[in-house]
Amino acid sequence: MSKLTVGQVLQQVDSFLPNTCDTQQKLHWLRQAEGFVAAEILCVPFDGDMTEDTHLTVPEPYGEMYRHYVEAQIHYIHAEMERFNNAMALWNSLFLGYQNQQRRNGGSGSGVTALKLC
Repeated sequence: MSKLTVGQVLQQVDSFLPNTCDTQQKLHWLRQAEGFVAAEILCVPFDGDMTEDTHLTVPEPYGEMYRHYVEAQIHYIHAEMERFNNAMALWNSLFLGYQNQQRRNGGSGSGVTALKLC
């Protein structure tokens, strides 16, 4: 599975949703999204360093979630609540899908690899 770069996600956001947010603000939102992945799914620390050449953790097809998270934040600051809710629903769906896939494949996420019944 191929991984998206930060620059690719920023390019997708700008082409699908023309906006006036600067790159630093969008990088901040991508760091937030990557931090959620690290903490909630992989259970690893995230240092927050990110450039446009950085490869994001989540591969395709789940990698689209990053774009939806940034788009949701843009909608939120413009008080477009219906669009915000739609983008967050897409983020949540892909986030949970990736989390489930990681758990099925024995990846991190719950800290428990098997249920022991007494």
